Amino acid sequence: MDSTSKFYQLLNLSHKVIDKKCLKPLSKYDNLVTQNLHAAQINTRPAGANGLWCFTLLPTVLIVYSLQYEVSLAYKLATCVSVGLLFYNILFHIFISITSLALTTGLGAGCLVSGLITSALVYNVGKEDTLFVLFFALPPPFIFCALLQHLLAYPKTFTLGEAVIVAQSAVIAGTVLVAQTMCNLGDKGTDVDLVNSVVITVLSTVGLIVTALYFLKKDTRTVDLLIYILTAAAAFAIIQLYAFLGVTCIPDLFIFLFIHPTRVKLIAFWACLVLVAVFVLVLRTKTAVKATTVTRKAFHLLAAAVFTTGILSDLRLMEMAAGIGFGLLILVEALRKSNIEPISPALQSAFLVYSDEKDCGEFALTPIYMYCGLGFGLVAPREAPTLERLAGVLAVGVGDAAASWFGKRYGHTKWHGQNRTVEGTLFNILSQVMTVYCLGLFDIMDCNNAVLRTAVAATASSLVEAKTDQVDNLILPLINIIAFQFTHFMS
Repeated sequence: MDSTSKFYQLLNLSHKVIDKKCLKPLSKYDNLVTQNLHAAQINTRPAGANGLWCFTLLPTVLIVYSLQYEVSLAYKLATCVSVGLLFYNILFHIFISITSLALTTGLGAGCLVSGLITSALVYNVGKEDTLFVLFFALPPPFIFCALLQHLLAYPKTFTLGEAVIVAQSAVIAGTVLVAQTMCNLGDKGTDVDLVNSVVITVLSTVGLIVTALYFLKKDTRTVDLLIYILTAAAAFAIIQLYAFLGVTCIPDLFIFLFIHPTRVKLIAFWACLVLVAVFVLVLRTKTAVKATTVTRKAFHLLAAAVFTTGILSDLRLMEMAAGIGFGLLILVEALRKSNIEPISPALQSAFLVYSDEKDCGEFALTPIYMYCGLGFGLVAPREAPTLERLAGVLAVGVGDAAASWFGKRYGHTKWHGQNRTVEGTLFNILSQVMTVYCLGLFDIMDCNNAVLRTAVAATASSLVEAKTDQVDNLILPLINIIAFQFTHFMS
């Protein structure tokens, strides 16, 4: 027997030991939760597990960064809210293994206690007054509970873990955005104010459009009415920008985008990538040939190119573009579901061609998850190394895409009880390490022990990817960030 075969046998043996000693006891708890989900008539996305551990990921990222760096007041608020949600989820995950009532009615007392914990943290850490605490610290757990119940009501759309991460992200981001709008939190500076104002305006405008589409009657869903809605939304956006930035908002935005040569080149490059993606998508949709996993991963590379160049070249522009792009993705999905001829059928045709087995629910969440996964690194404070902001790009845009291609083409040895291959996992690690090595080799990125830190993070995320049934695009970037955080001492 050669050394390669022995290596593969050792990997699978260690995998079996982990399954037996660590994961099998947890599966009994997971089965109890599954029974209560069925009792509550909640039909989650088909998966081998509920992803009960996922609720720890986002709070861990925010808490560790707040401890490692001196962060802004907005970041402290986000961290305090995440701690309250973490406490609520601990209670929630205990009770859902006991009774289905925790899923149908929520935990009112748990929400109150979690809100009080958040309030105490905001009051002491953020040094804010009582009115601020009542508006922005006490409500989030209640909003989270209601949103989680709403998300789980959509059949076959989320696992429990995925729904929790989506609800956590929405509540934390929403709380911070509203607080910034009303109280002007965070860093000061012209560019910062401009970026925040544009992102808030875009997201609030998209929210209004989606709300209007949701309440339209079936017989009024026409292109003409959609044009009226979009026109009114554009007027709202301009008025909101004027309210945030004053009468010079349009010239200021033009100067921000087009005066700096680097930004002009970036925007032109991104526009080219978008045109390529749209061209390929339209061409493939017309042929009506189902896209393979490798074909879908090509879009990962295009999106990763956008985020990589933005993070390395102009972080402020990348933050603005990320917010605008997220709003546009939500708008496109809303138009797909709005049943407006001929827009909705065209988008539905593209969805049918490019959807995968995980898009079996009400919404096309895989591309949204991919986009958010690539941008998760932007939650890192300004003082954090660039390497950590690339965590999502490395996990989703590089590693996951490389593992999929290599595993399909050259993979033979399956992980125990999984459809993924050992070869794909190893190439996942190698691709991330080599990407960071090349960035350092050409002096594009400077970070102490970047290759070693990437090897540790890539190993952690790759092993999770080999085992988990949750959506890779949503989970792996957070795993990568946490692994980078715990190798912070190497930087």
